[in-house]
Amino acid sequence: MEIKRYSLIVILLLLGAPAANAACTQKTCVDVFTDKNQLVITAQKGAAKPTVKPAPKVITTIKPVVKAPVVKPPVPKQTPKPVVKPIVKPPTLKPIAKPVVKKPATASLSDKLIKLLPAGDINFQPATQSVVNIPTYFWTKTPQRFQAVIPILDVIVYVNLYATFDWSFGDGAKKLTLLQGGPFPNPAVMHTYASKGDKEVELKVIWQGTWSVNGVTSPIAGDLITQSISKQLTVVTAPTLFN
Repeated sequence: MEIKRYSLIVILLLLGAPAANAACTQKTCVDVFTDKNQLVITAQKGAAKPTVKPAPKVITTIKPVVKAPVVKPPVPKQTPKPVVKPIVKPPTLKPIAKPVVKKPATASLSDKLIKLLPAGDINFQPATQSVVNIPTYFWTKTPQRFQAVIPILDVIVYVNLYATFDWSFGDGAKKLTLLQGGPFPNPAVMHTYASKGDKEVELKVIWQGTWSVNGVTSPIAGDLITQSISKQLTVVTAPTLFN
């Protein structure tokens, strides 16, 4: 008997850009899809616009140019002194300060939330051996519906998955149903074998569904999530009585 179990892994990521089919609130964009038999939830929190401080004003004070007065010579024969104008230094300009740009705060999110799907199983009646030409009843305890409530950043994501049961009875016969089946007298998953021998019974539980945020519901994009289970069943012939 071989039982293969697949886990439903919900991965929370921060992306550089919102996904194509994302549902966006005022602050957060969310998308849900499947990838490699896993359920992936992506979330992007909106970043605030960078704040730019205005450049400080530079006020330059320029001293006025003062002309020296003309000095008359007291004696006509005396050589007049040259008029010396004071040298006025040009004003020193302070460099313009560069604006201070604050980088937007980025939220870091590397957490992973793992949700295990209900483990698939196979049950049948009779429990030990089936008999040729007598119906065998099959069922699984895997629920037909799986729900998860996942908080991400500032929103809550509701995931609703629905199962389809794909039976293979080991003699070429198959049955696809939405019902879990059950023991006698439940005829939902019932099969009659025409020959004896060991039969490899296989069950594939196929999950698909929807997700919703703030009352808006969308289908989960991507491939279906599948659980594969197998179990061996022995079929015998009934004893014959002679009078």
